[in-house]
Order: sequence, then C-alpha cells, then structure tokens
Amino acid sequence: MFRTPAIIYSTHVATTLVAILAHILFHDFSGPEQLGPRTQRERLMLLSVYVPYLLIPLLLLYTMLYNPHYNHVEKRKRK
Repeated sequence: MFRTPAIIYSTHVATTLVAILAHILFHDFSGPEQLGPRTQRERLMLLSVYVPYLLIPLLLLYTMLYNPHYNHVEKRKRK
C-alpha cells in the first residue's frame, strides 16, 4: 500500500536532485546577470544544503526495496 508510492516519490526526487546538483557544480555563473555561486566554496556550501534532499529519498528507496518488512510477498489465505 505504501511501498509503490514511496518508490515513485523517492525516484522522482532523486532524479530531479541529480540535475539540480549537476547545475550547481558545472554551470558557469560568472556573467553579471547570472545569480548563483561564484566561488568553489559557495558551490560547496550550496551543495551541502541540497545533499540531504537527495540522501533522504535514496534512503527511503533503499528501505522500500530491501527491507523485508516492506518487501514481503502476500501469502494465500487458507480456508
């Protein structure tokens, strides 16, 4: 009941955060109109703010996929 939506949510958030983190790390913010981190220290500081938003969905995904409590197969009821 809770497993499938949690897997969908965590996968969506993790893939979105990968794009955001790549933009923070590799985009050139040196132009005058570009708002964003200018130095490596500022990039790492901003990265440290966003990383928990990646780690928590990854932990949720790992839990939903590998925890036996959430990964059980329904047994047939005996009559």
